[in-house]
Amino acid sequence: MISADPVYQILKGFEQKQEAAYPHASGVDPRDFRTVMKHIYEAGYIDAGKLTQAGQGYIQAYERRLNI
Repeated sequence: MISADPVYQILKGFEQKQEAAYPHASGVDPRDFRTVMKHIYEAGYIDAGKLTQAGQGYIQAYERRLNI
């Protein structure tokens, strides 16, 4: 696994059209999943179940920091 950032993991799942709506599919601890999803929606990274431009920006910035 490249990343331990749960926001990145879930957003990347949405970008790749995976079933990120389920904790086991995203790689995020199920106990943290609800909190992370709440943060993602409040931050505007996902709207109506789709990745927003802000979400794409988060992914790009995170990958740039890691040099992916």
